[in-house]
Amino acid sequence: MGIFKEDPPSKRVIFNVRLDLAERLEQAKQDSRRIGRRLDADGAVDVALEKFLKKAERKLRELEEELGEGVAEGRFALPPDEEADAG
Repeated sequence: MGIFKEDPPSKRVIFNVRLDLAERLEQAKQDSRRIGRRLDADGAVDVALEKFLKKAERKLRELEEELGEGVAEGRFALPPDEEADAG
């Protein structure tokens, strides 16, 4: 059992977010700090982005197969965890 928390590697990426969502997020962050808590907005973004990317990668592979391009080069290969499920 480890003593120290190990954060997975991350990279800062900036997205454009609708103004109303950004304002609500800032308000929620302030509210949570006021009661001594912290929101895990990063975790929520990771989950949503992972879901989006799976759909996007699947659609891109389908389109590439229809066009007959890119598949041979492996540009749209399944992520490692899905390769085992697919084969």
